[in-house]
Formats: sequence, structure tokens, C-alpha cells
Amino acid sequence: MRKINKGDEPAALTQWKRTHPNGGYTDLSPLERTCIREACIEEQHGLCAYCCHGITSGSAHNEHVEARQTAPHRSLDFSNIVASCNRSKQCGKAHAHQALPLTSLMNECETELKFYLSGRVEGLTPRAVTSIQVLNLGNSRENNRALFGARKSILDALLYDSGMDGDDLEVADFDLLMMLREELQQPDADNRLKPFAPVLVNVIRHLSASK
Repeated sequence: MRKINKGDEPAALTQWKRTHPNGGYTDLSPLERTCIREACIEEQHGLCAYCCHGITSGSAHNEHVEARQTAPHRSLDFSNIVASCNRSKQCGKAHAHQALPLTSLMNECETELKFYLSGRVEGLTPRAVTSIQVLNLGNSRENNRALFGARKSILDALLYDSGMDGDDLEVADFDLLMMLREELQQPDADNRLKPFAPVLVNVIRHLSASK
């Protein structure tokens, strides 16, 4: 996960709520739902709120962090909505109405999860372990082979693009690690981060802390 800083709700949603004071999320038209999703994708720099895979409006859905079933009063609360990928049995598709004790709206989501170059993610606190399991984020290859493999493949590609590999990263000096981390945290001209870039940032953070 990468911490998401929620901004103002899209104007289309504000206008809709003014004209439908008793309306709920299920009453929204496809246009308003798309406006919400595109606003979320923009503030998430084109990444899924949970797994950090690249998403577009056509490959994502509006995900309620506090599920509509358990928090119906927040169904139109933009601060409770993120964009999640549509991958089967993970992220928003796995969340459903289960409790999610650690979310991408919390600062701690970047420190209580630990990623590895192998593609594995580990929860460092009980709530992180629970959220990983709820979202099926790949704490083992057996639990989510597709995400595990995709994460490793793209991490390898990100390192290759930087002229490095996993072994180089292990022995790189602190200044080089900080330069690479800074580069990965900068959105491109289209306000997009590279898929899984926050995962590699997390790996670098843990490596630099051990140096």
C-alpha cells in the first residue's frame, strides 16, 4: 500500500448530492460513478489503492474502505472511497464487507507492511496481517500466485531500468538508495507513478534502515 491523501470530492458528486439530498450510492448514474473513480485514480497517481498495480478507469472500480453494508451513511463520502483494481479474489474484490483494520488512508500502511524483492509481503503488526489476508495481497506464493509473480517481475524491471538488480540493491550505499527512492516517488508528466513503485520504495526503506 501507499498512503493516499484524499482531496476534495469531484464537482459532479457535489452537484449530485445537492440535487439528491436523500440519495445514496446506488442512485448514482454511471457518469457520476466514473467521475468519482477518475478523481480517485488521479490522486492515487494511477495505482490500485491496495496492491499498487497500475489501473485505469476501465480496469478499476470504486471501492468503499468502510463497506456500504456496514457504513451506509458513508456511501457518498468521498473520503471513504478509493479506486481498486478489478483482479479476481484480491483487493476490492476480496474485501467485500469485511473489516479492514489497516487501510491505505492511514500513514502506518507504509510502515506496518514489509515487502521483499521475491514478491512477498509481510505484516509487521496484527492489523497489518489481517488486512493482507482480507485483501489477499500475497503473503505467500500459494495464497496469490499471480500477484506474487507480477510483483517480482515488475520489481525486477524497475531495478533493471535503474541499471541495477536485486544483488546491487543489497550492497548499494545509502546515498544511492535514497536517490533511487526519490526517483520512484516522483509522478511522471501525466501524474502517474510506475506500477509497484511504492513496493520498491518500501523495500529500499527497510534496506536503508538496516545499513
